[in-house]
Amino acid sequence: MKRKIKRKEILAAAILSIVIVLSVAYVTTKKERQYVVSLRSCNLRGSEGYSELTIPGGTQSQQQSSKVISETIEGELERGAFEYVVNKLEILTEEMDGYVKLLRMTYKEEAWTGFMTCKVPPSNVTSFTFSARAIIDENGTVTYININVEHVEQSQQVQESTYSTITFNLQEVKPEKEVPIGASLAPVLSVLTTSLWWIAQGVIIGIPLCFASLGIVILVSRGIIPLWKNTLKKPK
Repeated sequence: MKRKIKRKEILAAAILSIVIVLSVAYVTTKKERQYVVSLRSCNLRGSEGYSELTIPGGTQSQQQSSKVISETIEGELERGAFEYVVNKLEILTEEMDGYVKLLRMTYKEEAWTGFMTCKVPPSNVTSFTFSARAIIDENGTVTYININVEHVEQSQQVQESTYSTITFNLQEVKPEKEVPIGASLAPVLSVLTTSLWWIAQGVIIGIPLCFASLGIVILVSRGIIPLWKNTLKKPK
């Protein structure tokens, strides 16, 4: 006669499956953490090596060099404010004893975008940066600022290299367009696709794992344990 599977065996198989899944997840996470730590240690060693090579000569080079600052400022402007902001930045550059080296403007999709390079003496860079940011914020939003300081040897300087470079990337807000029905349903479809993918993974991996765990439990409870008990019995 076939013996029915007991509830205890089913419960034990479920517990064993959960333990296996948690163990695999723990081992995978541990390996990823070890990999990240090893990368960080390599980066730290590399940065320490770089500092050891550059610091000893730093005192002498600083005595014969001057600072040249380069900046990148990005901003998003309100519609119709692009021309006004560009004019204000040109006036500000002249007030700071600088000049505009490059200006490029493009009109596309009912909005202006532009690329502007200004040259300003290093002594006026700080006040120029704050004033330029205020001009952009009055007509939009400053989204990004990056500052780089470079030491240039005085013997190799030319007139242009003594100026700091400030680059502006500006764009107007594009007019809003009607969102298609398909685009509005895209987030919902993305969630449904992800959910179906996880369900498929659970079915593909979970069902075989449960059957395998149940087989192990039955083998242990009906084969290994009775055999072990029989071997421990004393002969009459």
